[in-house]
Amino acid sequence: MSSFTFTLFLVLYSLILLVNSNGIEEFRILLQKFNKKSITETPVFYKKYQNYKTNLEFQRFLNGTHKLLSAYYGPTKFSDLSHEEFKDQYLSDLKVPRKTKDKSQQHTPSKFFRELDIPKRVDWRNFSNLNFVTPVKNQKKCGGCWAFSATETIESMKAIQTGLPPPTLSVQEVIDCATYNDGCSGGDPYRAVKWLKDTQSPLTTEKKYPLTDTSDSCRIIVNNSDGVIVQSCNSQRLVGREDKIVQLLNISPVSVAVDATTWNNYLGGIIQYHCETQINHAVQIVGYDISGDVPYYIVRNSWGTDYGNKGYLYIKIGENLCGIAEEVTTVTVQ
Repeated sequence: MSSFTFTLFLVLYSLILLVNSNGIEEFRILLQKFNKKSITETPVFYKKYQNYKTNLEFQRFLNGTHKLLSAYYGPTKFSDLSHEEFKDQYLSDLKVPRKTKDKSQQHTPSKFFRELDIPKRVDWRNFSNLNFVTPVKNQKKCGGCWAFSATETIESMKAIQTGLPPPTLSVQEVIDCATYNDGCSGGDPYRAVKWLKDTQSPLTTEKKYPLTDTSDSCRIIVNNSDGVIVQSCNSQRLVGREDKIVQLLNISPVSVAVDATTWNNYLGGIIQYHCETQINHAVQIVGYDISGDVPYYIVRNSWGTDYGNKGYLYIKIGENLCGIAEEVTTVTVQ
């Protein structure tokens, strides 16, 4: 998005807030846009409306530090939820150790990755004219982001191994069966792939083990010859060495744990501020771009295609923003 387009967006956005301070009609339109049913003129409706107004104020604050190419924030499908409701319904407590809170130790000098002999841009959605990434999924209210992130990277690795389109594998099987984790109550992408490696359990297809978005009993899949087996897995803390993440992304997409506390307000652009390291979510990085003034990761989320940029968002490289370098998980498959 150009600086002019973004400036126009902010002007129009501010006018809406000034002209209609009540905003109930805009709130109704927002609910309709995302197919959220809410009976008007009820205590529940007005509670959600108050959440919406609180979120609008916070979005104005987030937009206040805007610079060229920065992320921009506004009403989303989560804007009817309070901060606590969003956290309880969509974020998990991932147990990722953090060794330091010293901001000076979070930074990776730009020369570390700008001087690498690698492509300036890698996107596994279109890598050598092939797509190694499955369509964006939606975890809904299940706190199984860890299972989505792990499964997505296994899908990509199978496609890279075979040169064929990526299979759509069963996130639900990981949620139900990967006992190193807690189903929809939370988990960790590394522990997910480690369980698959340790047990040598073939990860079956989505068709054979469909997504229910709840924690269910583990089912045994018979005739699972098309299942994918994890051969090896690795987890690294790469804070201060994000050039190594960029190098890994030349081999394959990776799973990472992140802080998504403010992501419910995200509309687009590159996240450069307002993102800490209270790890509570997991995503997949499918590429990067270091060609411009603000180098960034291409991040695939699991909140549906009606979130962010068709399900994706962008995070600046080099400052451990959103804790993106705290736990980086890679896998190989057979």
